Amino acid sequence: MLRVDVAMADTTNIEGFKALERFGRDSAKATGSQFLGFLLDSFDLTMILSIAPVVAAVLLPPSSPLIAVFSVILAYSLTIIFRPVGSAIFGHIGDRLGRRTDLIITVLGLGIVSALTSALPTYASVGILSFVLFIIIRIFVGIFAGGEYSAGHPFVMEWTPFRWRGLISGLVQGGFSFGALAAAATVAVFTHIYGETGLVSYAWRYLFLTTLIPAAIALAIRLSMKDTPIFTELKEKNKIRRSPFIDLFKKPVRKDFLQVMIWMTGMFFYAYALFAYVPTILEHAPSAWSSNLGLATTVYTIGTAGAFFGAFGFGIASQKVGRRKLTLIWAIMTIIISVPMYYGLMRAAELGNVPLAVLMSIIIGIVTQGPWGIVPVYLSERFKTAVRASGVGFGYSSGIFIGGWFSIYVPLMHNYLFKSIDTSTNIWFSTAVLLMIGAIIIFIGQWIGPETLGTRLRSVE
Repeated sequence: MLRVDVAMADTTNIEGFKALERFGRDSAKATGSQFLGFLLDSFDLTMILSIAPVVAAVLLPPSSPLIAVFSVILAYSLTIIFRPVGSAIFGHIGDRLGRRTDLIITVLGLGIVSALTSALPTYASVGILSFVLFIIIRIFVGIFAGGEYSAGHPFVMEWTPFRWRGLISGLVQGGFSFGALAAAATVAVFTHIYGETGLVSYAWRYLFLTTLIPAAIALAIRLSMKDTPIFTELKEKNKIRRSPFIDLFKKPVRKDFLQVMIWMTGMFFYAYALFAYVPTILEHAPSAWSSNLGLATTVYTIGTAGAFFGAFGFGIASQKVGRRKLTLIWAIMTIIISVPMYYGLMRAAELGNVPLAVLMSIIIGIVTQGPWGIVPVYLSERFKTAVRASGVGFGYSSGIFIGGWFSIYVPLMHNYLFKSIDTSTNIWFSTAVLLMIGAIIIFIGQWIGPETLGTRLRSVE
């Protein structure tokens, strides 16, 4: 029997709910819209990390290459830190005015602000002001990105029939990994065409203009859609809450939010263990490719393909095994294999062994990004309709409060705890420890939470 939130006799939105009995055109549009929105978010972030040495050379004074790269990663981290602001603002809008309205605003803002990076002046022309402006842009990118998934995840999940939820959740979340893959591939192509000298000189500007492509397509899809039947019913029955964001911190929702925050903290540790530090490991000695940005980027690009399939497969499996059970098993497995994975990557790079480095990069991508495949569905199932955009958005972003400072944790571990294990310029072991800490936090977060498989999304309070 198909378990979906279908029409009932008392609904004033019968036709809308009939559309949820099958995966139809509206479901496909919502999926494509959020896939592209999440792709854009990752595309922008991954581009920053993939060309961190180039950004450092353009916007910062000459200094130690590793310190300069850490400075760029810190700016990236500040972008992440401001996501909760966007989640609070746009989650509130999504619960008050609607998911679709919210998404039109966020994709416009995210695309335009990200593309503005291409207009930045260089350090050579205005000094440190160039990096200050870069940080300001990153802050606004973070605000719009925080709003993007606040309404986006509920939007797609509320348009998805029950039996498709795990698959669509994994596919949508895989859009983030696919965006990383697309960005890394774009960087590789630009590096091949213009060379590293050309990138530093001028081609980095063209790179950031490419963010307008997915933004334009996502905007076109969203303009052609209507809001979800579930939110429409809430509005028709006059059940819109006056302060949905504030309600997250009141009983009975507060307990759910705190559990989600713990889980998401560990999830962000997982994410950065791939997106922030796999490129760093590949680009710094003893890696044989420390002077070959193109080859290091290629290896990382292939690894992000593993991340996409990891999230997609995890989402599908969760529909059979259960969101909670699968995550608990995965966390234990991660703790066991973290150090061997990153040691294998570092050694493969040191030996210049491309096949082995690609294999290890793929494994790291699958392990670190697999659990992200249930984020859209799990968070949507944890919060009722009237506070869902606020709960999903701020719950997602709440993991940043502790997890977002990874750009400080890893250097501290590298410099003060594990320098005898790490090499002088490579942070492979510190990254492995970051991932293990994330796995422990994820285990705790899921252990204290419920199994959500089978939860009805249609709830009019």
